[in-house]
Amino acid sequence: MTDCYEGEVTLEPDGETPRTAQVVLAARFDPMAGRVVWSGRVDLRLPPRTTFALTTPHGTARAEATETDAWGNTRLTGAGRPPFPVELLDGATGS
Repeated sequence: MTDCYEGEVTLEPDGETPRTAQVVLAARFDPMAGRVVWSGRVDLRLPPRTTFALTTPHGTARAEATETDAWGNTRLTGAGRPPFPVELLDGATGS
């Protein structure tokens, strides 16, 4: 099962001014880790290992830039609970 968020976010790299960007994020249960993990890409270029707060309309979470893709987007890995609804964590949506 995969839960996703696609849309506008506010990104606040440590010690920098917040900025808005577009993201595609996905969360899934990782049986090896025994927990939900999330990752995605943002349409900004950030240096690898940059840590930042990522805020969606649903919440805020910490993330880290991992690499730049061929189109100039930054791939990211989330830390902790995803900043968007995840059925496995939040229960069925729409009930």
